[in-house]
Amino acid sequence: MKLKSKKSFKEKKRYILFKPLWRDNFKKEDVIKLIWNSALEFLGELGAAELSLWVISVDEEKRIGIVRCNTESIDKVICVLSLIRHENKGTLILGVSGTMKGLEKWSEDYVSKRNGI
Repeated sequence: MKLKSKKSFKEKKRYILFKPLWRDNFKKEDVIKLIWNSALEFLGELGAAELSLWVISVDEEKRIGIVRCNTESIDKVICVLSLIRHENKGTLILGVSGTMKGLEKWSEDYVSKRNGI
C-alpha cells in the first residue's frame, strides 16, 4: 500500500533566480560547490539542511541560475547566495517566485534590459 502525504504536510517551495558577477568558468558543478560551501560556512550543517536547498538549473550561456528552497528559508538562501565570493565578486539576486513560470518573466526582463530592448 502506497502512503500519500496530505497537502498540508508538504513544504511550500520558492524559486530564486540569481546571476553570478564573476567572469571565470560558470559550470553547474562549480556553482553548486560554491553555493553549498557558502551555506555550510554561514549556517553550518544543520542550518544548511533546513534550507531544503536545491540547484534547479544553471544556464551557462545567459549566466543565470535557479535554486529552490522552502518558504521559511528564503531570507537565509538570499544571504547564502549574497555571501558567495569568487574573484572578489558576488551574486546578484534577480527575483523570487513561487513558480518556475513566474521566474521566466524575471529572466526575460533581465535579458531584454541587458540587450537594450
